[in-house]
Amino acid sequence: MDDLNSIVTAVSRITLLMLSALLLGWAFLPEHRPLCNGLILGLAAGLVYVRFLSSKVRGLVNLVVSQEKKRYSFGFVTRICLVFVTVMIAAKVEQVSMPGAIIGVFIPQILTIPTSIVIGLRNKS
Repeated sequence: MDDLNSIVTAVSRITLLMLSALLLGWAFLPEHRPLCNGLILGLAAGLVYVRFLSSKVRGLVNLVVSQEKKRYSFGFVTRICLVFVTVMIAAKVEQVSMPGAIIGVFIPQILTIPTSIVIGLRNKS
């Protein structure tokens, strides 16, 4: 369970660093502001997505450890609605790039793979 916490913390830190870099890009590159806005919106939604999913996984682990016979949901509809709202904002607001928002939503999920590999190798040695 500590690995999950460390993975989510590392992904959150990397995403926040990317958000700060995009904010600087937004400030200093006015011709790329729509793309930066889309990536900022997508990264923020993707970070919420990752943190929500990790809380659901923690809840599932606690349910398995307690050995209760209950149904459990990963909140799939909630996560899909989060992505849908992000895409709708990008579609409605002219200053936000739709491809940037969609790419930004997937970046934190993709970051979990190399982050978990690095943390796993670090804990192994």
